[in-house]
Amino acid sequence: MSVAIIELNDAGICCVNDRGDLTVSPGYALLTPEGITTGEAALQRAYLEPQQSFNQYWWQLNLSPLPVTSKHARHYADMAYAQLLALHRDSGHPDQVVFAVPGSFDRGQLSILLGLVKASPFEATGLVDAAVAAASRSDATGTLVHLDIQLHQTVITRLDVAQQIERTGVEIISNVGLKAFHDIWAQQIANQFIRQYRYDPLHTAAGEQQLYNRLPVWLSALQGQAEITAELDSPQGHYRLVLSRTELLASSASRFQLLQSKLSDLKTNGETLLLSHRAAQLPGIREQLAPFATLDENAAITGCRHHLEVIIGDPENLHFITRLPCKSAAIGTATAAASEQTYEPEPQPDTLSKASAAATHLLYRHRAYAIGNRLAITRDGDQLRFTHGAGGDCCLVREQDSVQLRTESSAVTVEGDPADLRAGDSLQIDGDQLDLIEVT
Repeated sequence: MSVAIIELNDAGICCVNDRGDLTVSPGYALLTPEGITTGEAALQRAYLEPQQSFNQYWWQLNLSPLPVTSKHARHYADMAYAQLLALHRDSGHPDQVVFAVPGSFDRGQLSILLGLVKASPFEATGLVDAAVAAASRSDATGTLVHLDIQLHQTVITRLDVAQQIERTGVEIISNVGLKAFHDIWAQQIANQFIRQYRYDPLHTAAGEQQLYNRLPVWLSALQGQAEITAELDSPQGHYRLVLSRTELLASSASRFQLLQSKLSDLKTNGETLLLSHRAAQLPGIREQLAPFATLDENAAITGCRHHLEVIIGDPENLHFITRLPCKSAAIGTATAAASEQTYEPEPQPDTLSKASAAATHLLYRHRAYAIGNRLAITRDGDQLRFTHGAGGDCCLVREQDSVQLRTESSAVTVEGDPADLRAGDSLQIDGDQLDLIEVT
């Protein structure tokens, strides 16, 4: 029986199958005459067709009627179901799925999720708190405060670590989500274009879609730079301006203050702050919340994989696991909170740090492509296409333990050693950002 792991975070739902193939699907759905489109394809049309676009269906997973009439969806749960089916298809039709679920899910939402699975071509064989799974492979001990950001809220989970890691509390900040930050920053950037060119990219659907498409690339660049150049196309021509990290962060200061205030209430005795990779990617987070430790990308999935024997249970009587053996526990037995199973962990090598790990996949527009022995990259209109084998103006080639970039195109720039690309390095191809990652 093949088993996949799905981490439910609508900023980017991650699914890894038992071959290690990773699919990342943002929590966007688009109603079309043919059905429900979800993930990246829906996000790429979210601002072009706003009346048919939805992004709150995981945050507000319920059976309340939609504000629009459609023969394909009656409520938010139908959209969640469509996305689960798409993830199941894109991950190779696994027989079973383990879900890493955020602590923000209440009992009713967990029941709806399992009801959707009942109607799906796969079984749910495990439910575990995502923060517990993510932190279970960290070296931190004592009391931890785990912070993860979703599209519409931030979830802060309090954890106690001894021989086991156990969830002891959950706090939700509903006004602080990734989309709120993006909306603030998009408006700030639009205001700059208005002042400099009298052009408002948010005035038209095409301009708004273009700005939001490019925003993640700009934000990624501002992680390590004080200023960058931002470019947009308009009916009047090509516009360019300088984005200042300081000005951008000033516009979102109130959201960061909410985070700081809540963390100050929770961190009363010097607890260790753990940030998910999603939260750590926010520009300015280091200045606002340091000190903290950052968990590896896909830490929740890695934790699930390591503890599958504890997490997997009877599909007809699943328990929501909120306690797991931790990395620092001695090899032996440990009791899982809900299932009371005895777990005897097998020795497993620790995940390499991102800075030194060999790259296994290329991440492009929320989807990971296995590098294999040779991954060719070609331009196809406004997108990049990936194929294994010969061809391509640019390719990644695996030579023993290293990945090498081979290209003669001047449109390709690289951050890293082209002869030995590692996880954490990146490529830029005509403005498209591609990140090298490790999938364990």
